[in-house]
Amino acid sequence: MKRRVFFEQLIKFSAISGMSLLTLFGLFPSIFTTKKTSAKLVLGTEEDVFNQATHITKQINDRTLIIKKSTDGAVEAFDASCTHAGCPVRWNEADQTFLCKCHGGIFDYQGIPVAGPPKKPLQKIHVQKRESSGEIILYVMDVSA
Repeated sequence: MKRRVFFEQLIKFSAISGMSLLTLFGLFPSIFTTKKTSAKLVLGTEEDVFNQATHITKQINDRTLIIKKSTDGAVEAFDASCTHAGCPVRWNEADQTFLCKCHGGIFDYQGIPVAGPPKKPLQKIHVQKRESSGEIILYVMDVSA
C-alpha cells in the first residue's frame, strides 16, 4: 500500500469515527457525562449527635459514613468504604485509625492509608458546624447519571 493511499484511508476512518462519536454524544449525552448533586443534611447539635461518644456511624441512602469528633473538637466525616475494594471500614478509638478487615487496610485519623493494599485516602465528607446553633451539617456529594 502506498503512503498516499494509507493517509487517505486514515483520514476517512478518522472522519467517520469522529462523526459517529458526535452522533452518539448528541443522542445519548448521559453516557458521556455524570451529574454531581450535593445533599445538605442537618444532623443536629453536637450534643445530640455524639451523646457522650467520640464517633458515630450513619447510614445515608446506600452509603455508610463515619462521623467523628477529634480531640481538638473538630468534627470530621468520612465515607466508610475502603478505597481498595469497597469493604466497610470501622473507627478504632484506641489507635485513632480506620481499619478494613477485608485485606488489612489501615488508615490514619485523617483517612490517609498507612498499611495494607489501599493507595488512596478515604473520601472525606464536607462538614460544617454552625456557630449560632451548634448544629452539624453534612454536604454529601452523590453522583447520578
